[in-house]
Amino acid sequence: MNIRFSPEAARREMTPVDNLFFLEYMPDADGTFVKVYLFGLMQCYHPSLSDTDIENALGLSETQIRCAFVYWQAKGLVRIRGDEPLTVEYLLTEQPAVTTATSLKYRRFLDSVNALLSPRSLDMRETKALYDCIELYGLEEGAVLALVAYCIELKTKRVSTNYILTVAQEWSERNIKTQGAAEEYVANYRVQKHGAAEVLRRWNKHRPPTVDEMALYDRWINELGFDSETVLTAAARMTDVASPTFAVLSDRLSDMKERRVTDVEAMDAAEEKNAADREFARMVYARLGKIGAPDRTTIAQLAMFRDEKRIPREAILLAADECAGAERALGMLKKTLSDWANEHIETLEQAEAALNRPKPAPVKKKKKNAALLYEQKPISEEDFNNLVVNLSEDL
Repeated sequence: MNIRFSPEAARREMTPVDNLFFLEYMPDADGTFVKVYLFGLMQCYHPSLSDTDIENALGLSETQIRCAFVYWQAKGLVRIRGDEPLTVEYLLTEQPAVTTATSLKYRRFLDSVNALLSPRSLDMRETKALYDCIELYGLEEGAVLALVAYCIELKTKRVSTNYILTVAQEWSERNIKTQGAAEEYVANYRVQKHGAAEVLRRWNKHRPPTVDEMALYDRWINELGFDSETVLTAAARMTDVASPTFAVLSDRLSDMKERRVTDVEAMDAAEEKNAADREFARMVYARLGKIGAPDRTTIAQLAMFRDEKRIPREAILLAADECAGAERALGMLKKTLSDWANEHIETLEQAEAALNRPKPAPVKKKKKNAALLYEQKPISEEDFNNLVVNLSEDL
């Protein structure tokens, strides 16, 4: 059975308000907060009006209404039991435990603290602990607000006031007492907490990251889609770089993205393949009789002939044996493999057949007579006359 006044009848009823509310609570309260409290009180006394939307009825936003109830929770008149949806319980009006002077002095401060901790409410012991941050440790109100936000970031909204007091004492000893000093400290903490700082620590560099370095890190995470574990793993594996930098790491991550190597598992697989490619290139060098380690270009080219052109490992090693001892053995090998790729040679038998094919006889070029290669000089008529000998003249 559900018996109640109709909404129309309830509109003509009365809502009792304790005079203590008018004497002790209303003088310090914002007018909007008073309207929200009284309207909610009316809904408590007359459930048939509880369906009335308080936002539309008072012309206020949801944020304004939430702030009002957070304020009244701090005063001990209501208890916020849920956040989504906002659920509020009204409590009995009682004589405030703190004096009116104290409430007036820290009214805005407590409102801000309660907004940070909402829907959690502070009891009088916890409220006094916040006063101690100001009066005992000498922190400005703005500094305490920054401290509370910092502690919430570390410990969530369930942070104890004992922990807040411990941090307040530490800040006081380090002379972090003004709002500016507190905000600077928190900003530095966030920089140190940034993933870019962890990258520097992986490289054993003990300094805060620059703005550009943090921007690069954010790009790797938000644009390229890497997770922090992959970025840090890639940074730790830059052992081939004497002095690793964010620019070099960025190039490597971009290359990894192009090759679709986007997580640690894919990185491990890629490194295993790179190691296998290097070892294969060393085997080819040994067959060619070359001394030294193969360069990155040669490693990549041999891997390309094997993986993309599908020339078997055994065929490549066979070609290396055939090219061993030549004046330019490596170049001859690459030329042979390129010809095989064009012929679509994909088995060892096809490679052997290609090597056993008779080679065309080299075309001999006729040598020119060196005596005919002298430089010809034009002869003038005068020079020609000087060469003529008159045989009729007496010697």
